[in-house]
Amino acid sequence: MSGQTIAEKILSAHSIDRETVYAGDRVDVRPASILTNEMLPMVAIPKFLSTGAKRVNQHFAENTLAILDHGGFGTTDKMINLHLVAKHFAKQFNIDLAPAGAGISHVVFHERGMVQSGDLVLGSDSHTVSHGAFNAFAKGIGGSDLVELMVKGTTWLDVPETISIHVSNKLREGVYSKDLLLTMLGEKSTEWGTDRCFEYSGDGILDLSIEARLTMSNMAVEMGGVAGIMPYDEKLKKYLDTVPVRRPPRPTLPDDDASYHEKYEIDASQVVPVVACPHSPDNVKPVEEVGEVELDQVFIGSCTNARIEDLEVVAKILKGKKVSVETLIIPGSASVGLEAVKRGYVEIFMEAGATWAYSTCGACYGGTLGRVGPGMTAISTTNRNFIGRMGGDKTSKTYLASPATAAASAIAGKIVTAGYGGAKQ
Repeated sequence: MSGQTIAEKILSAHSIDRETVYAGDRVDVRPASILTNEMLPMVAIPKFLSTGAKRVNQHFAENTLAILDHGGFGTTDKMINLHLVAKHFAKQFNIDLAPAGAGISHVVFHERGMVQSGDLVLGSDSHTVSHGAFNAFAKGIGGSDLVELMVKGTTWLDVPETISIHVSNKLREGVYSKDLLLTMLGEKSTEWGTDRCFEYSGDGILDLSIEARLTMSNMAVEMGGVAGIMPYDEKLKKYLDTVPVRRPPRPTLPDDDASYHEKYEIDASQVVPVVACPHSPDNVKPVEEVGEVELDQVFIGSCTNARIEDLEVVAKILKGKKVSVETLIIPGSASVGLEAVKRGYVEIFMEAGATWAYSTCGACYGGTLGRVGPGMTAISTTNRNFIGRMGGDKTSKTYLASPATAAASAIAGKIVTAGYGGAKQ
């Protein structure tokens, strides 16, 4: 047999039988950690109770973090009741739970040390793929899979083929990993990696901060992928040293003779600020080619771009300026929000006329805080702009962009760049 990809190595390591697996195999696995959110009370708990099980599997209980991020804080009677069900169940079976307001799953999960390099992470949310940024295989699963984990502590996965993404050179000043990811999406499509894993490498990736890598792994699912795995390096080691990770690192690299479905290359130095136009993340154009797009609303938040590094970019652009359209800024977690307060960013945001809110998914999935209405046009740092995704209908338009482009556009009232290396301001 040929050598293994990172995905094949991690799934082999978490195989119940410790067997060596390759793309196309089906394997029974025990994940290192499990993420869940409102899927727990909405789907999993009722199904779990219907099995007649009296207790959850100990491995599940000890290695799961439930984060109530989608429903918001006391938003509707239905959501309040669902949260109460989740809290009662978590207390009964000693499952760690982060309540509404603590933050967004894919920020809180790694802040609390739930991910280590070499881990297999499964979560009942498609953007669980974010945690591939930690040199882990992180994949979204459905409610039935979650119930199987609750009962058995194990489940099965199909080992995916891998697409290699090699990024050469570095991004220019004023160009961000969101621009890089969207550029790739524009060249390919939302179906590019269907049922496959992305494996990132190259100087252009190693130059990125861990937060920037999180943005790219987060949107692996928008490219159709089941996972988006970043390399292990000294930068990642230092980052993981700052959080209370429960396990020692298991850096995982691909073998030189690993087999790939496709090898894709992109030169980061050629990337410019872009937006994904309505109504798909792969409808991508350079900002300077979208024309005069007047905005009704700007949304800066979500698990894609609401970490402290993102808020730092926004603060630098908004400082001393005023927004000219309704602008909502939501931090990725309560701890990110606290750090933003300590650094003076929140004062900058509010003096600029933006609205600062508690940490939740908000408008990203069409929930609370920042939904758009019929006929409205918005620019957002989220990951999806399908019809109705952020509310509204087919007459609503949402453009996806980096925090820098979103902040500059909030000031201008229309879609513009914040300026970048070699470009006219």
